Amino acid sequence: MKKYLLSACFGLALLGAGGTAAVAQSFDWQSHKGATINLLFNNHPWSQAMRDLTKEFTAKTGIEIRMDIFNEEQFWARRATQMQAHSPDIDVFMSLASREGHVFDQAGWYVDLLPLVKNPAATMPGFDMTDFSKAVMDGETVNGKLVGLPINQEGPLFYWRKDIFAKCGVAEPMAAEDLLPAAEKLKNCAAAHEMGMTVPWSSRGLRSTLSYNLAAFVYSLGGDFSTPDGKSGLCQPKTLPGLELYAKLLKDYGPPGALNHTFTQVVELLGQGRVAMAYESSNEFSNIVHFPNRANDLGVKSFPPSRATGISKPAAIGWGISISAYSKQQEAAWLFLQWATSSEIEGRLVQAGVAPPRASVFNGATFNAWAAELPIRRAWAESLLAVARTGTGFYQAPTDRVPEARDLTGNVIQQIVLGQASVKDAACAGDVELNKLQ
Repeated sequence: MKKYLLSACFGLALLGAGGTAAVAQSFDWQSHKGATINLLFNNHPWSQAMRDLTKEFTAKTGIEIRMDIFNEEQFWARRATQMQAHSPDIDVFMSLASREGHVFDQAGWYVDLLPLVKNPAATMPGFDMTDFSKAVMDGETVNGKLVGLPINQEGPLFYWRKDIFAKCGVAEPMAAEDLLPAAEKLKNCAAAHEMGMTVPWSSRGLRSTLSYNLAAFVYSLGGDFSTPDGKSGLCQPKTLPGLELYAKLLKDYGPPGALNHTFTQVVELLGQGRVAMAYESSNEFSNIVHFPNRANDLGVKSFPPSRATGISKPAAIGWGISISAYSKQQEAAWLFLQWATSSEIEGRLVQAGVAPPRASVFNGATFNAWAAELPIRRAWAESLLAVARTGTGFYQAPTDRVPEARDLTGNVIQQIVLGQASVKDAACAGDVELNKLQ
């Protein structure tokens, strides 16, 4: 059976989790029996699946769990409020270090996990740190500190309705330049509307979230979010085509209210069969295919490379779980992190469509058996490989103030879609604001 390789290199140096008999005797899963830890998570396939598994952690450790899960915008806000108050009421939280790692580290919100990893009394024997993808581990390392452990790997994927394309005589887009012609043909195809399609295209339009999807358009068409001298680069001639293509697809072929849409609305449209093409996170795969017929009629792949550049370069990220610097139960929280990111638990989360960051799980029999059950699962796995090979974790102007930068970038796209400015004028004005964040 074909093996999947997460990336070309898993050579992260072992961080000190050892395996001698003496070490085995010093580690005890029950060392914090009776403690209670509080978890704050984003609404995500991983956290949804974890909700049902935590009782097993309690049985193993004697540690009680209190878990709060919020939709993304509410999650960002609640976490910020709690951390700014130095509240001890959060022990473990989900973090997207590519978005907020430097800011959180400067604020002192993370526990550096390296001392815990190197402590044989705190870290279970055989907890193999080299098994994690180097790319996702690099993402969890900020200023030389290990700020979290990875729980998944992901990137946006291109989904399309194979049956609608066939009925309308539209070829599968093999290049970024094929997206607009395909959208136009689908918009004019009576058969597509008879099959329930309301719009040809859907992707994120909410300004705080769309940079994640926009990255593939910018990079693949030859642009960059930054200039060679480290300034914001939206106004560069090679960046403008990517901005224009993304905005035009939303404006002319997207759904009403697209500028308020994030992944939840995109998934709903795609799952209900109301859109023929969508560009959305690999993370949402399991939610999409749970809708009737989608496992059979959808195609999925990485972003089509540009014909002009030959490049496909989407966003490639992974969420992590971190320990709050204000937690009073840091060692108990560390036990949870080890258990939740172990190869055993990751292997079980595959069934929920969570792409494992451990090579042993991604290459393992459980994942391969799961992928072999349906052609679309295998296509999803192959797409993740492509994202891991060619993707990037940088999809905003160079600054540590990442959320603000992504919000400003989203505002540029919204101005173009609303006709408030030309592509160039919106991009150049955006650069002025973005450079103020440096």
